[in-house]
Amino acid sequence: MTTSADIRQAVVAALTGATDAGSAVYSPFDWPSTPSSYPVVLVSAPSERKVSQGRYAPLFTVTTMVQIIACTQSPTQTGNAGLGVALAAAEKIKAQIETALINNPAVWADPNGGQRVQQFLSVDSQFTTSSAGSLPTAQLTMNFAIEFTQSPADFYPIPSTPLAGFNAGVQQPAGTVAPGFSISFPTSTS
Repeated sequence: MTTSADIRQAVVAALTGATDAGSAVYSPFDWPSTPSSYPVVLVSAPSERKVSQGRYAPLFTVTTMVQIIACTQSPTQTGNAGLGVALAAAEKIKAQIETALINNPAVWADPNGGQRVQQFLSVDSQFTTSSAGSLPTAQLTMNFAIEFTQSPADFYPIPSTPLAGFNAGVQQPAGTVAPGFSISFPTSTS
């Protein structure tokens, strides 16, 4: 089963070490806020939408929105040049993020075999800057709409008891031999 959390974790793994942020790639709630931590990348999956593929079976096309926020900073320079340096660093990270994600088999392929991601529906990017304070900062916000499928088995696993063996016999009149056989299945160790 693929979930939005699986997609988010695959994105974090793909971005770690693939951008100028290095290993400073975080998922929700573990983002440091110290000035020495820049550049830094935060990955979250704040929303998803399931659309039914038809009646009579819970089969869905799921679109998860993976949001990536990258923050950069630069020392203050004359003429607000520090803000330009921070923005240029954010633009460079944008290209690195796209390269690390869009054609990466580690994001697309399911580790258990098959396809995890069907397509990247869209990528929206936005830059904001601030020269307030002593360190100019730039922030890149990217929203990746990533599509995958969830099938009936993902929603209601049918509880079952493993089959341990099979016995068969034929009802015979009293005093005759009852033919039959018995098969025992080996127990699984997994």
